[in-house]
Amino acid sequence: MEYDARPAPWRVGLPVNEVTSPPPVASGAFYTVETFWTAAGVAVTVLVGLLAMWTAFRSTHPKRRLNYTVSHSPLVQPCVDGSLEIRWNGTLLTDPHLVQVVLTNPGRRDIASEAFDRGEPFQVDLGVPCLELLRTETSPGAARAPQVDVCGSRLSIGPGLIGCGTTITYLLLVDTAPVYDCRHSLVDVKVQQVSVTPPRRTDRPPLTRTP
Repeated sequence: MEYDARPAPWRVGLPVNEVTSPPPVASGAFYTVETFWTAAGVAVTVLVGLLAMWTAFRSTHPKRRLNYTVSHSPLVQPCVDGSLEIRWNGTLLTDPHLVQVVLTNPGRRDIASEAFDRGEPFQVDLGVPCLELLRTETSPGAARAPQVDVCGSRLSIGPGLIGCGTTITYLLLVDTAPVYDCRHSLVDVKVQQVSVTPPRRTDRPPLTRTP
């Protein structure tokens, strides 16, 4: 049997003008297709809109933040000959230390009293008895510090308003080097402990007894 090498339409007896040709294939790169660029434009528009909405939300609802530091230092340098005595209300102190607790609101939004969940205060447990709260300072000076209470080894701060840009410093007296444990119940407030930069060491002359 002789093989017919003619195209299929001729072999099956179909008229040449009735043969359909496949659609042309695009010869350009995919990124030249109009549909692709339309979809890309829509995606970019959506992303820009979402970014604008997020920026507007953050500007009108800034995150509330509270930084705190706790540090301590000896009240005086040790006296070599033991001739120096420090007493508090008549009680001889063996190793007096000053403890400094600093709260700072660096954000652009006040921390209201309602932010203290169930009215529970910000607590600093020093692990040793607090003898006395010596001083409370605020910056700026017109700012008011939240209520504070000293009981046993604990310093309880708040609830109370801590305004934006406000720094509150508490200075306490203890008779032993403390160990800190800080707890809080603040809601929707990012609380972060900030490390204390150690002061530059300076050589101090030893204490001498005046005859």
